[in-house]
Amino acid sequence: MAEKQKTGRAELYSLLLLAGGKSSRMGEDKAELLLDGDSFLSCQIKKAEKLGIHKVYVSGHAAGADAFRNGAVKSSIHIQMVPDIYRERGPLGGLHACMKAMDTPYCLVLPVDVPQFPEETLEELLLAHENSLGAAASENAGSFGNGREDGNSGKPLLLVHGERTEPLMGIYPVCMADCIGEQIEKASAPVFRVLDAWGFDTFRTSAEEWKMRNINTPEDYRELLAYMEKGKVK
Repeated sequence: MAEKQKTGRAELYSLLLLAGGKSSRMGEDKAELLLDGDSFLSCQIKKAEKLGIHKVYVSGHAAGADAFRNGAVKSSIHIQMVPDIYRERGPLGGLHACMKAMDTPYCLVLPVDVPQFPEETLEELLLAHENSLGAAASENAGSFGNGREDGNSGKPLLLVHGERTEPLMGIYPVCMADCIGEQIEKASAPVFRVLDAWGFDTFRTSAEEWKMRNINTPEDYRELLAYMEKGKVK
């Protein structure tokens, strides 16, 4: 049953990986930092494989095709580097360009700098979203929500932990691309400007707070490695 579900999942979802930050606080490219021998970029892409997602779109990083330092990626995984259409527009620029390149109706959005993010939490999020779509959407995955003129054919499902709603950790309908493009065509905009206008739902996770934390500074990175050494990451 699980394998059948994940086969259908590949028709519904792509992974949209945001890796275009300037890493100014870190002082080096966060995507290339290592965790258990894998780059942060590789850690995130490998989650797609385990979750049954076959297409990965990487925003803002040129080395994604060579992300796998240990072992080979399955031939079923397609990795595409996507340059921004509107440059210097922050994460919305990455969302917009990647969505424009996709042929799945939905995308799982993740930043590159949370390599410790639990795969189990992503599985729970995907299951919640799949349940909200209903059986009809799953059976018609190739066409459901794929038209860009359909308007609001579904809301993003964003992760919530503690008091924080994460705008860049969740599932987005790809048909939002044009709405995002209209907001950023002339200037940058906050992500929540688009989300508040479109509407969104939330999914609360009970995952430990540190597992949701963006790794932005050398201190953050040292703390993450310390967790790993203490055996707190499974």
